Amino acid sequence: MHFDLADLKVFVAAAEQGSLTAAGRHCHLALAAVSKRIARLEAQTGSALFTRGKQGVATTPAGAVFLRHARAWLYDIQVLNAELQEHARGFRGLVRLAANTNAMQGFLPECIGEYLARNRQVDVRIEEGLSVEVLRRVAEGRADIGIYAATLEAPRLELFPFRNDRLVAVMAADHAHAGAAEIRFEQLLDEDFVGLDGEAAIQAFLEEKASALGRRLQLRVGSRSFDAVCRFAQCGVGVAVVPRSAAQRFGEPGRLAVVPLADDWAERRLQIAVRSYEALPAYARQLVDALRG
Repeated sequence: MHFDLADLKVFVAAAEQGSLTAAGRHCHLALAAVSKRIARLEAQTGSALFTRGKQGVATTPAGAVFLRHARAWLYDIQVLNAELQEHARGFRGLVRLAANTNAMQGFLPECIGEYLARNRQVDVRIEEGLSVEVLRRVAEGRADIGIYAATLEAPRLELFPFRNDRLVAVMAADHAHAGAAEIRFEQLLDEDFVGLDGEAAIQAFLEEKASALGRRLQLRVGSRSFDAVCRFAQCGVGVAVVPRSAAQRFGEPGRLAVVPLADDWAERRLQIAVRSYEALPAYARQLVDALRG
């Protein structure tokens, strides 16, 4: 199959806008031209890509699959153009890395700093996101390397170990449990909780553990930042469960009590995900090796 880039752009616009007319406006084409380009793609794929109705268009199951790949292809072309422009200026390589908050705040600055010191003609672009977003970016080709919480499934990606961290409970220094040597998760379930955004892998993991005990977390505040979670806990809003590395980097440890979780599952594994290690440029494979080391 040989797809025209302009056809792909029209298809993506129509899928996102839900309208061929709107896609035409977006791509500066007449409606007839949009219809012709969509028809050409459907002929090439041998599948109907849209269902048409009075309210506009919607992707068929085949269209949804094609949309996912079309977005990845267009993004790859965009990145290719950017990298070739960099090469024209004598630049050697660019690595796109996506990482969850745990990895970003706890481990990456040192790892990436050492790598960049040894590879001065390589740049690393880092995007921080939830683990589910990290895996999506890698799977869709919008990131070369991803680092995520291993509690999530990652089919069709190549995986490598990154780091282990330990989950700990954090709370105000005057909390009743503040002086404990360790604590079981079940002992915290009567407390108000401070947690991460509901899509965060660690939050979903903790909700699952509470559910297995026949309980629910009493979440008072949700945030996307471990630092904010620790601040809320320090102020007495509730207890929180965070990686030890996040608690250690919190700016005011004297006012925050840190108590290790005694549960066997409190060991938290972070993993590296790539679509294909062998398909990565040599400098990107070197970064994967450095991260694994």
